[in-house]
Parts: sequence; C-alpha cells; structure tokens
Amino acid sequence: MKENRRSLWMIILLMIWITGFHYLTQSRDWELHDFFRRLYYLPIIIGAFKFRLKGGLIFSVLAVLIYSPHLIIYFGEVNIGVINQFLEALMFVIVGLITGYLVEADYQARKSLEQQIVKVVNLENYTHNVLDSIDSGVIAFDYRGDFKSINRRAEVIFSNKEEVNQFIGEKNLLNDINRVIQQKIKFVEKEIDYCTNEDQGLHLKATIFPIENISRVIEGAVLVVQDVTMVKRLEGQVRRGERLAAVGELASGIAHEIRNPLGIIKTISQTINKEVEDEEIKEGLEIIEHEIERANKVVQGLLDFSKPNKVKIEKINLNRLLDELVMITRKFAEQQDVAIELSNMNDAYEIEGDSDKLKQALINIILNGIQAMEQGGRLEISLKKTEKEESVITFKDEGRGIEKRIVDQIFNPFFTTKEKGTGLGLSITHRIIEEHQGSIEVTSEINRGTEIGIRLPLLNQEGNFNE
Repeated sequence: MKENRRSLWMIILLMIWITGFHYLTQSRDWELHDFFRRLYYLPIIIGAFKFRLKGGLIFSVLAVLIYSPHLIIYFGEVNIGVINQFLEALMFVIVGLITGYLVEADYQARKSLEQQIVKVVNLENYTHNVLDSIDSGVIAFDYRGDFKSINRRAEVIFSNKEEVNQFIGEKNLLNDINRVIQQKIKFVEKEIDYCTNEDQGLHLKATIFPIENISRVIEGAVLVVQDVTMVKRLEGQVRRGERLAAVGELASGIAHEIRNPLGIIKTISQTINKEVEDEEIKEGLEIIEHEIERANKVVQGLLDFSKPNKVKIEKINLNRLLDELVMITRKFAEQQDVAIELSNMNDAYEIEGDSDKLKQALINIILNGIQAMEQGGRLEISLKKTEKEESVITFKDEGRGIEKRIVDQIFNPFFTTKEKGTGLGLSITHRIIEEHQGSIEVTSEINRGTEIGIRLPLLNQEGNFNE
C-alpha cells in the first residue's frame, strides 16, 4: 500500500514537472516543446505498470487535459496545426490503454496462476493429511522402484528411510515391487514377521499395488503396511482359550475315570501295609501310596482346571492385594536370593472379582519368576493405569528367559519347562485372568529375563466383570 502511494506521488510530480517545463518555455522554442510532449509517455507508462488499465487510462487522460491548454496558448487559434497536435495528444490515451491492457492481462494471468498454485498446494496438503490419517503405513515408489515418500503411520512403524530400505531388502520386497510396476502381477499380499531396530517384534501385513495416472499408465507402486501384531495376539488368545476349553472338557472326563481306580489302589495298599511285616514290602507300599497322592494332586488340578468354582464377586484393591502377595512370597524369595521390588502407585486401583482366585493366579506368576532366577536376582512388580482405564500389573524377572518358539505354549495344560511340575499352574492362571475379563501378555529374551503384563478392567468402567 505504501509502495502504491509512493508511486502515485512520483507520477503526479513527474507530470507537474513536465507541464511546468511546457508552460515556462518560450513559445518560439517548439523543438523543446515537442521534446517535453514526448516526456508525458513516461508517467503514462509508469502509471499503467503500477495501476494497470485504470492507471493507464487516468494518467493518459490527465496528460491530455493539462497539455491541451498549452496548445491553445501556443497557437492562439484553432487551425490544422492545433488539430494535428490534439491528434498527437490522443496517442497518450491510446498508449495508456494499450499498455494498461497488457499489464492488466499479465496481472490477471499471474493471479490465476497463483490461484492454481494455491489449489494445487491445498490439494497436496489435503492428500497428505488423508494419507497421514490412514491407520496403515503407506510407502510410495516411482516407476524405477526407488523410494519416494512415506506417511506418518509408516514413520511410526519404521523410524527412518534407512529402516524402510532395510525392511524392503530383508524381506525381498523390491522384486515384488518391480513385478507389480512391470504389470507381471496385479498386486502382492504378504504377512511378515519383522524386528525393528528398537528390537520390537511386529507382525505386519504388506500389500503392494500399482500407481496409475489418469491415462491408466503405471507410474510406480505403493506399499501398504498394516501392523496386525495385536490382532494376531488376540487371535492367539482366542485359539488358546478354545484349546483350553477343549482340554478342560477332556480332562474332566479323564480325571473322574482315573480317580476311582487310584482310590481303590490306595485303599488296598493301606490294607496290605497293615497286614504284612516284611520291611521291603512295606517300603514298596509306602512308595505306592506316595505316588498315588502325587497322582491325586494332578487329578485334582485337572478337576480345578476343567470345572472352575463359581467366582465370588467383591471389590478388590489391587494396591493392597499386591502388598499382601509380596509379604507372602518374600520369605521364599529371600531363600532363593531374589529381591522383590514393588512399585505400587499411590492411587487406589479397584476392580471387581474373586480375591482368592486372583491371589492364586498372581502367586503362580511370582513363584515362576523366582524359580526362573536360579542364581538369584531381582523381581520387579509394578502397577499402573492405561488410557483405556485398565490396570496393568507387570512382573519382570532377570531369569533365564523363554525361547520365542515356546512363549505361546506356556499357558497350555501340561506344558512345563521344569523337571518337576504338572504344567497346570499357568493354565489355571490364564483361565482365572480371563474369568476376570483380563488378558496376559508375555515378552521374553533368553538370558535376559521375562516380562508378564496382566491387564484388568478397573471398577465402574465399561467391560467390567459381571457375574
């Protein structure tokens, strides 16, 4: 705005200066007047460039108006010379209009171009926002298969361009991308297990599509990556639950069939033990009774697993429950040279459920963690709340760890890595947590320890346990 005002004053002063020369120069110096007349083109052209068509018209008409009186004064009468000079003055208007029109046309063209650029930028931003809002990683490649762009979700999965290239190279996806670009196949779909640079294990679903322009010509390819780790984990929990239900039903029938003969064998063994005097026979009979008792414990475990007791619903303070569990297990932990560290939040976290059953489930996990640290160590127990209003109890030990290939099997009935064990403890724990509408997550590394996270819905939240 200031620049336009400055230009306006410059043009006005220039026209006043030229007009002053005309009126102050003697009449006989016509060559000087002719020269000064041509100087009017300067403010006219400058006005046209600064103010476009309007400026060209206004300043050219203004030049005619202030120049015309000088012609009358100079010639003193209307004759062919005056008319000729008036026609010459009309050239001011013609030059002003033509120059103003051309400048106006250029201005409109530039303005239209700017508007198109703004539209393109807005469209690009909109497209970028749409891609960033998609809950899948989107990675674009050009017609040569070279990496071009990545959306926000892909940046979450892969921290940088180098990791994208690393992922593509490790999983041999570049060959599939080139096949799609060359139209040898329409698309590629794969499920891939991938470990990020941060040692985070992911299960990814990768799909490759061609990128076509408006003429249906392929200009590249797009790799869509979906993180289905949680889905696979939930599917695994569902399958585990189905297996546990089937095993429980089978175990119930088997347990009843085994328990009756065991009872008969025990009764006969005890009767014979009272009647015989041979010490070797008595010793053998005592071994039989001891083994029968051990078999009965396994059978009882099967019955407890297959037909769980009715859950007693009550309000449970998790902070207080964890304090009790640490107090119960601390002596055993000290005997194994294990230190239990409890990070208990000050906020009171309450859930609904059966405190006795939860104690049984959590003690199983604590004891397993202690027993996994044969050379001693530290067991960390923490309690926190998630954004979904869930409580998360985490048990982290420094034991020998669990091989990845068997992590998903540890909750299966009769599966155990201990020399002495029924393999029912964690199965019962899993069932109790599911009865409380919770879930268990396990991560482990050999020689670095195991971390078990238990999620339970907090009281007065949707999805709480109901009878």
